[in-house]
Amino acid sequence: MNTIDIPIVGPSYNLQDWSVDCQRTVNLFPQAVESGNTNKVSALLPTPGLVELFNLGGVIRGMYALNTRLLVVSNNMLYSIRGSVVTQLGEVSGVGRVYFADNSVDVMIVSNNAYTLNIKANLLTKITSAEFLGASDLTILDSRFIWSIPNSRKIQWSDLLSTQTSALYYATKESKSDNLVRVIANSGQLWLIGELSTEIWGVTGSADAPFQRMSGAVLPLGCLAKDSICIFGSSLVWLSQSEHGKGQIVMTQGYQTQRISNHAIESAINSYADVTDAYSFAYQENGHSFLVMSFPTAKKTWCYDAVTGLWHERSYYNSKTALHEHHRAGMYCFFEGKHIVGDRSNGKIYELTDESFTDAGDAIIRERVTPVLNPQGQRLIFDELELFCQTGQVTNIEPNVILDWSDDKGQNWAYSRQVSLGKIGEFNKRVIFRRLGQSFNRVFRIRFSDVCRFVVTGSKVKVR
Repeated sequence: MNTIDIPIVGPSYNLQDWSVDCQRTVNLFPQAVESGNTNKVSALLPTPGLVELFNLGGVIRGMYALNTRLLVVSNNMLYSIRGSVVTQLGEVSGVGRVYFADNSVDVMIVSNNAYTLNIKANLLTKITSAEFLGASDLTILDSRFIWSIPNSRKIQWSDLLSTQTSALYYATKESKSDNLVRVIANSGQLWLIGELSTEIWGVTGSADAPFQRMSGAVLPLGCLAKDSICIFGSSLVWLSQSEHGKGQIVMTQGYQTQRISNHAIESAINSYADVTDAYSFAYQENGHSFLVMSFPTAKKTWCYDAVTGLWHERSYYNSKTALHEHHRAGMYCFFEGKHIVGDRSNGKIYELTDESFTDAGDAIIRERVTPVLNPQGQRLIFDELELFCQTGQVTNIEPNVILDWSDDKGQNWAYSRQVSLGKIGEFNKRVIFRRLGQSFNRVFRIRFSDVCRFVVTGSKVKVR
């Protein structure tokens, strides 16, 4: 009898051609262990849950952290939240995502219309000047607001420390004829990201032409989904397209981009009926830098960890349909030391925290599917599988881990078995499954849904 290691710790890499690789990691992420005592990536940790903080009634369209208060647009109303006090500030009409930026004097807000919120007077006014040429997004650089003019290659900007503008305050993306998708400031430069190309502009210091394209700073790569663009550390990330294809997730490195998606994710993206509605946000927690990108039409959320370079999946388990859907977080901001997210389809605002093991009371289903253990097709008899987990709970529950398996590379699954992770204080509890049959192409799957922390460090199986 031989004992072999099972690759229970790993990323999601589920190819359309499942015979090549079928592994999945859902609501768990691979942890890098930096002590040097184990393999670099040697554990699966649980993704954070949600704690409800507020319910504003309408769909959360935008959030912005402004000093000691949180600005939120719910349906067509702008709210200010300070502590537990929620105040209505006025109407922000339109549908879809809302963009914010501030210059310490005013907050500019762009929806289907544009608004100014004076920070000191707390006064919201609609921008109605004939000089304003319309805006589809918003950023700020060098104390000027900058926005894209809808359905064009043009940007417009404001006066210094003001939302006032002129019909002459505009410039045009010139390298290619594709329209702008988004203008966004990052690391002191202005990125004009188009449908098929991207230009990088710098600050000139001139009052007449404050921004100018940098010589040679043109990328033959554009963006497929406007709201997939987000700031990720000192870089930008987006879902790309070019004259040669589409569907890669790229991250900027200096004035260039590098691909961070892999073949499995790109195959999945290209199978989705619509990806133009994709949106993303990034956050940092416990040394990890996470990029979270959701695809609402496909009801799928992918998450990239910059520390390990590995991807995992995040989901919301809909108990009514018994199906995994994309994560509930639609909007994000970091406010008063907390990761705050707005629900994608209702008026709830949550804290995203690893101290919660539910999605605001709804169960989180965590799952790991291994690669095929014996890709060469030799018959193996599985006598015993031991799962190395963090056992012995600190709360008065006795959670169970569920194991099932597939003998056709993940296409069909056997009946599941459950084993306890131990009662409170049973820190030496062994998690063992016995008499697991025989197979030529075995794939194991573990699942967990109890309200406690689930940590996996490895697994071994006895075969003959």
